[in-house]
Formats: sequence, structure tokens, C-alpha cells
Amino acid sequence: MTPAVEFQSVSRHFGTVKAVDRVDLAIAEGAFFAMLGPSGSGKTTCLRLISGFEMPSAGTVRIFGEDMGAVPPNRRHVNTVFQDYALFPHMSVRDNVGYGLMVRGVDRRARRAKAEEMLALVKLDGFGDRKPAQLSGGQRQRVALARALVNEPRVLLLDEPLGALDLKLREAMQDELKSLQQRLGITFVFVTHDQGEALSMADRVAVFNEGRVAQVGTPAEIYERPATRFVADFVGSSNVLPPEITAAVGGPRAWASLRPEAIRIASEGRLRGIVTGARYLGAGTRIEVSAGALPRTPGYLPQDEGGIAVLVPAGRAVPAVGSEVALDWDEGALHLMEGA
Repeated sequence: MTPAVEFQSVSRHFGTVKAVDRVDLAIAEGAFFAMLGPSGSGKTTCLRLISGFEMPSAGTVRIFGEDMGAVPPNRRHVNTVFQDYALFPHMSVRDNVGYGLMVRGVDRRARRAKAEEMLALVKLDGFGDRKPAQLSGGQRQRVALARALVNEPRVLLLDEPLGALDLKLREAMQDELKSLQQRLGITFVFVTHDQGEALSMADRVAVFNEGRVAQVGTPAEIYERPATRFVADFVGSSNVLPPEITAAVGGPRAWASLRPEAIRIASEGRLRGIVTGARYLGAGTRIEVSAGALPRTPGYLPQDEGGIAVLVPAGRAVPAVGSEVALDWDEGALHLMEGA
């Protein structure tokens, strides 16, 4: 099946800065696809390459199999929702939503009907006469969504669209966006630096680092089987174990990741150390375990390798700071990484 969006060895350089560097990527039609990475990793530039606001320095961007090299932004089957919403403050909500139809020459009656349909879709029935300043942040976000959807794009691009919302509203909008995408069945390409958003909303995730794709996979694959130390550390703050520690617990001499929630406090374990800190998180307590003053013998954490984070579930006894503990985990919890 032809991908909705495809990058073939795509680069975008600004002088000596390689914002995007030889990216290969295929996004399936109807997918909710997240581009995840820190600021400056290349994800937003990739979004702009899809929309046509940037052109590649090298390589090819295809949308539904068509080379976009000579296609201007207004002729691509895509639309974009921005973090700042970019609504016209002097226009009503209805006119903001219908603006794209007006540009296309659609008559006023049809424009109004379609705008009302889109407002109903995003649960803003009856808000058409209001101005953007009269809306909450979540409501303005819905207006921006309705305006982007009114022209019926085949691909919807979302550039950090929830970044300006508070935590509670952001979580509610995550659920609404996912539900909306499933109802519409169109391709969503979502850019975020928030790994929780990407893992909870997307069907597939591309993790970006320094202009390149470090890993592409399902949320579970990215979280449970990171390909590199960067992915393991960025997505979920895994314990990244150096080859010496991996070998000390019976594995090969290789870098490995070990999630804090996979580790348990035990009477006997693969590693021993001293609790150096604890932080209550509600659903559990995150403790840090390091070597402290323990002797450097097999099975103890070397002092210069830093600590290991352990998530103690709510309701379990939390060891005191300064106490010695043994750490253990099930077979398969230690994930070996091929890349550095």
C-alpha cells in the first residue's frame, strides 16, 4: 500500500546546520504517527517539509506517492494545526473555521453550513458567534482543529498543538484528538517533545535526535525495546547500564536498558547498593540506589557509574535513605541495545 507520507533520504540544511539529515520514513495512510524528540532534533522541520513551508536540500518527499518537489503548499492534501492556534482575533469562531473555504471561493451559505458541521465535530456547537478571546485555551484549540479539518485534508499535521494547555486540559485533549482521528480515519502526523503524549496517542512513533531518526516503532516497542542509549534515556527515563554492569549481572558485555518499574527490592538480588534518595510520585516512590561506601566487589554497583532508579509501587514498603538493598528483576526485563 502506498504510504500517506514518505521521506526518501531527505535532508534540510541551513548553512552548516543539518536540521534534517538523510531521513528515511514511511507513514501509513490512516495512522496516528508521532514525531518525538527534544528541541532542535529535526521533527518540526520534517513537518514543514511535508507541508511545503520548507523544501529539502536533498532527497524526496512524497504524499500518497506523488513527489512534492514542485507542488506548492496550497496544492498539497495537508493542513496544519499550530501550537499558537493562529486564529484571527477580529473574526468570529464560525468565520475563522470557514476561512479556508472563503479563500477557495465557496459561497457564504455553504461555508456557514460546513463551519457549523466542523464545530459540531469538535464539540463546539453554538459557539460560532463568539470571538477567539471569549474562549478558553482548550476551546481555541478545538477551533484551530475545526479550521484545519474544514478543507478535508488527507493528512493533518499537528505541531506541538497541546503545548500551551495546562496538564489536566492537555490530558483531556489527548483523548479527544485520538478519538477524533479514529472517527475521521485520516492520517495524523503529530510533533511533540513530550514522550507521554507520543506513547499514549500514537500508533507509531519516530524518535528524532540531531536531525536523524533514532528509532521507529510502536509505542510499546519504543518503550520496552529502545534501540539506542539516547532512546532509552529520552523515552521514559530508563536506567542505561554500561557494559560492565550488564556483564556483572550475567549478561553479555553490552549497553542495556532497565526500566525502574521492572526492578524490585528483594532479600537476594543480582545487584546490591545503598538508597541515596527517594521521591514520592503518587502512584509510587522513585528511589535512587548507588554504591555509596560499599566495597567494589562483583554484584555491587560501582560508585562512579551513578545510581539506578527503582519505582516502588504504592502500598509497598519504601526502604530508608542510607539503607542497603538488593535489587532483582525478571528474565527479559534487561534489554540489550545494539546502538550507542
